[in-house]
Amino acid sequence: MIYRMMIPIMAIILLAGCLPQSNSVEVLSAAESDYELFLYTKSSEKEHADDYLNALLDWKTSRNNVENIQFTQSTTKSDEIGVSEDLLPTLVIKREGRVVESISGKNSSDKILTQLENTLSF
Repeated sequence: MIYRMMIPIMAIILLAGCLPQSNSVEVLSAAESDYELFLYTKSSEKEHADDYLNALLDWKTSRNNVENIQFTQSTTKSDEIGVSEDLLPTLVIKREGRVVESISGKNSSDKILTQLENTLSF
């Protein structure tokens, strides 16, 4: 009798251990007009996003209406962002809810800034 109850319990424990675990992802977001920006970085590898942060800072300070652009920092799970964890850091630019540009991996801040300026026109 005890063995019959232990088998399902053991199966549940084993299956629960095999479920994939999602990691934490840092999100830096901003919205203005029809555009939204999302910078996704691994919580454990924030230094890999330095070029992205520098490009965003340069872009923001070069804008005339800088006070209208507010950045917000949050944390989410990697399975909720729609971007493979292997591609992080990733900068996603959306217009009216649709992705219009995505910049991933190792890039120079100049290249990221150029893509930002070419994509955003608010």
